[in-house]
Amino acid sequence: MIQHSATQDSLLPWLTLTRESLMQRFLQHSLHHGLLVSGQEGIGKRCLADAMMKGILCLQPSVQGACGMCQSCKLVNAGTHPDHHVLESEKQLGVDAIRTSISKLSSTPQIGRHKVLLIPVAEKMTEAASNALLKTLEEPTDNTYLFLLTSKINSLLPTILSRCEKVHLPVPEIAQSLNWLIEQGDFEVSQALLQAYGNAPLRVLKALQDENSVSFREFSDGLADMLAGKADITAMAGKWQGSTELVLDWCQQYYHDQYRMQLRTSDFERYQQCLAFARRAQHPGINKTLLLSQLFSQLVQA
Repeated sequence: MIQHSATQDSLLPWLTLTRESLMQRFLQHSLHHGLLVSGQEGIGKRCLADAMMKGILCLQPSVQGACGMCQSCKLVNAGTHPDHHVLESEKQLGVDAIRTSISKLSSTPQIGRHKVLLIPVAEKMTEAASNALLKTLEEPTDNTYLFLLTSKINSLLPTILSRCEKVHLPVPEIAQSLNWLIEQGDFEVSQALLQAYGNAPLRVLKALQDENSVSFREFSDGLADMLAGKADITAMAGKWQGSTELVLDWCQQYYHDQYRMQLRTSDFERYQQCLAFARRAQHPGINKTLLLSQLFSQLVQA
C-alpha cells in the first residue's frame, strides 16, 4: 500500500477540515461534479482547489488527500498530468476557450479514472462562455470534476450558481492567521495589519514579500502627513498609483473606522467620496495618479 507523504501536504491549516470533508464525500462517491468555491481574495481558494485536484487524481487517495508518491501525484507535481486542465486568462474567458477545455474532458482519462477542470477566476467568463459551460455542468462526462473559484460570486450568472454546489470559505480566525504569517518568515505582523488586508493572510504575505508594494504603515503615515499639510499630494499619488485599488480600500477603511468611533458626518462624507473614487478606478484606461490626486485634494480640503 502506498503511504501518504507528510511533506507532500502544504495545505493551509484553516482549510484542512474543509478538504477532509470534501475528500470523504469523494471517496464515498457523493461529491458533486461541479463545485463553486467562493470567498474573498487571499484566503486560499486556489490552494484548496489544487489540494482537491491532487486528491481526486491520486491513485491512492485518502481523506487527507493525495498520497504524493504515486505516478499520478508525480505527474501533477511536475505539471504534466494529462487529466488536469486549468483555464485562466489575464483578460476575459471567451466561449472558444471554454469549448476547447470542455472538449478535453470528453476523452477517456489517461491516468487513473478521473479528470479535473479548474477555472481559478470564474467571474472572468463572458455570458456566452458561461452558457457554453452550462451543458457540461448539467450533463457532465463520467468521472469529471469542475472547480470554479470566485471572489465575486454575484458576478456569475444565476444559471451557473444553480448548477454548482457552493463551498464558501470564511476568513480564517485572527490568531490562526497571525501564527501562520509568523511561520512564513521574519515578519512583523499584527491584528491591525491583518485587518488592513481584510483579514486575508495570503494578501498580507504577498504585500510583505513585495518590495514595490505600498505598506500599510507607509499609507497610514502618508495619509496623516497629507491631512496635516506636510506631504505633497501629487508626489504621493504618483508614488502610490501602482497600488491604487489597495490605497482606495485603505482610505475607505480609515474613514469608516473614524465615523464609527466619532460619528462625525464629515467622516461619513469622506467615506462616501472614497467609495465613489473606488468605482471610478474600475474604468479601463483611467489615469490613476490623477485619480488619487483628486481624491487626496478633496480629503484634505474637506
